[in-house]
Amino acid sequence: MDLISLISAYRDILIVIAATLAILFYIAYANWDAVKLWWKGVKYHNFLFGKLRGLSKNPDVKDRWFHSEAAVCQDYNELYNKIHKDGNYYEACKKYLSIVGESGRRPLSAFMLIGLFAVLVLEAWGFSYTMSGFIDLSASENTRVVMTWIVAIAFAVILAFLTHLMGHEIYRNSILGRIRNNWKADHPDTRPKTLDAIEFDFDIEDFSDDNKPNYMRRLFRLDVDSPKEKRTFTIAAVIAILTIGAIITFVRIKTLEVAQTQDVMCIAGESAVSGAGAMSLDDLYSDTPPPPQAAQQAAADARERGESEICQATKEGSWATFGMLAILFLVLQAFATWISYKFGFVGKHSKTAWESTHKYKTKNQYEMAMDSIANNIAQRAQKTLSELQSRMAKKLSGETMNSSVDVLINTSAGRTFLDYVEHESDQSLASRNRRARTTLDREKEHSSIMTQATATEHSVAEQSVAEAVTAGPLSDEELERQLLAEAQAESDAEIERQLLEEARRQKPETPEEQKARILAKLQAEGKL
Repeated sequence: MDLISLISAYRDILIVIAATLAILFYIAYANWDAVKLWWKGVKYHNFLFGKLRGLSKNPDVKDRWFHSEAAVCQDYNELYNKIHKDGNYYEACKKYLSIVGESGRRPLSAFMLIGLFAVLVLEAWGFSYTMSGFIDLSASENTRVVMTWIVAIAFAVILAFLTHLMGHEIYRNSILGRIRNNWKADHPDTRPKTLDAIEFDFDIEDFSDDNKPNYMRRLFRLDVDSPKEKRTFTIAAVIAILTIGAIITFVRIKTLEVAQTQDVMCIAGESAVSGAGAMSLDDLYSDTPPPPQAAQQAAADARERGESEICQATKEGSWATFGMLAILFLVLQAFATWISYKFGFVGKHSKTAWESTHKYKTKNQYEMAMDSIANNIAQRAQKTLSELQSRMAKKLSGETMNSSVDVLINTSAGRTFLDYVEHESDQSLASRNRRARTTLDREKEHSSIMTQATATEHSVAEQSVAEAVTAGPLSDEELERQLLAEAQAESDAEIERQLLEEARRQKPETPEEQKARILAKLQAEGKL
């Protein structure tokens, strides 16, 4: 049994399996965080290949924690940090969407995507059935139906992919066009010289561009590598749609010609011969005299005219149908492009911001929901950690010569998942403070170097002026060069001073950061 026959025989079963898998996939995708949390539990607690069995045998110690304990806590902490957000994150997401200009947008849902794909498949099925007859001229009707569905799905996938990219590209170009128009309308003295300087990809909460123009803040948040408008996918999609439409119409015309060629009424001269020149056996042996030749010719002419009119009407009606189907094909592609234009995001983190805010109308609702989910994750993590600590106490007690291992086993109740989260948060904060202080020290060093250079330039300029006064009056060109050099030196020093003050204003050290810095310093010195 070949593949086509197998698919035809089990077609209904395959459709049910595909539909079931699609539904399960959508449910898993819509609740992916819950699926990941469930899988972590399976990964650690199953009795066949549970990870706790191997982790409980590891006596290695890391920063007053067992390495195994840290591994379990870090695994759950990745999901915990993603969920455990406060109200400030909710407001930052709202602000992010507002700056990008996508506050009222939403992604293309799975139901809309499936519905649009189904419409494209049904639309492609019509011309695929016509084309399947030319793929294999000797194919049976069942084989022809299977090939029709395969070709229709292939066409639907290609068209859906191209129209989606075209709609998304048109939407992105519209935003880039508004940014460029706002940049051109800005004052030439205050606007950036170019739009090509796109800053680093910050997280939602890490942007520090409040002093930038609104159009530049929007540009920084777009998922683009260049502010130039691109029409690659638009051109490719239009060419593909027109080409497919032309080929479909051509195949339909050839199908009509084949049908009319096989129809006896539409063969030129065939009706006249069968009507005027042919004589049946009944006419030969009949006693009734045949009608006059003129009457026979008139009847044949009338029948030929009727058959010719039927063939012509069939041809004209087919042409009109082909034109209507071509218009319908183009309208469906335009509709698919419009759907892709109206839905989806072009911001780098717009989808994440939308997912974090669209279910909650207020900040309090968001905080309550996130706390509930985070507590559930913390409880699951603590359950896994407690089971690990129990297993380690059974397997490692008295089996090692390291006293620190026994101490950690006896004090395991004091190490919880939330303690680990707090420890990691303090370490991250201390690391950020060290990086900020290093950056500030470099800025101070650079500022002192620039100040010394400026003082040197001033002294050189004063010495030059003194020498010039001693030597005699300067020419206009020489005096102009000296004044420009002095003005440039003063301008550089002023700009450097402003940048340093702005950096200090943007990075004030809070009491918590000061506490974390002193704590890290004492730990590094071995005093704690």
